[in-house]
Amino acid sequence: MQKTSDNLLNLFIFIFVLVIIYATFFANHNDSIKKNTAITVEKVSLEQFKIDDPEQFPYWGKDFIHIRDQETDLKLYPQASYRIYAMVMGKTKYSWGWESKIAPYDLALAWNKLMLPENQKGIIYSQGNRWYYYSYNEKFPLESSYISKHSSNHHIIPANSTLRKALDEVKTKDIIYMEGYLVYIKGKVKNGTVWWNSSLTRNDTGEGACEVFYIKKAVLGDKVYK
Repeated sequence: MQKTSDNLLNLFIFIFVLVIIYATFFANHNDSIKKNTAITVEKVSLEQFKIDDPEQFPYWGKDFIHIRDQETDLKLYPQASYRIYAMVMGKTKYSWGWESKIAPYDLALAWNKLMLPENQKGIIYSQGNRWYYYSYNEKFPLESSYISKHSSNHHIIPANSTLRKALDEVKTKDIIYMEGYLVYIKGKVKNGTVWWNSSLTRNDTGEGACEVFYIKKAVLGDKVYK
């Protein structure tokens, strides 16, 4: 009789502990979603993520990222893994076109020598209609070929709401680190076929030269978003 009572007591304690663990997790999980704040995995220094130029490696997998709703059925095919440490020279939010549903922001990014204080004077960056432009005066120390190879417009696709929060908060002249995939997109929008392809080189200019960037991690200030 004593043994049976002990078993029941142990079972009760086990169930009670499980309920407490579940309730704590559920409360914290809901709180994180409700606040939609950054997930800071550690107290980081942005400097530790510094790289001079974007790093890119071919992606050989055949898998894809599927995005669907009532009007949209898109498949995002990773073409290359990609990471970048750069200064935000321009930020534009878009709310029209099917592209804006997945890539609400374009970031005009510049890296390497273009981030130096002396090279932020005498040059102007601007954006419009999913393009970016730059103009500079005759005293600017770097050539046009250097600027075009060390700056680019990035169509940013956040992987989740936390990364969307990072994009909402980023400002011009902020330094940001991001990693994820350059993607090719193909699918249907309102029964019409659409596609969007990322540039895979830093040497191109003009139409098709922008990066379509699906981000899975971003570092802004001392916060890691992912």
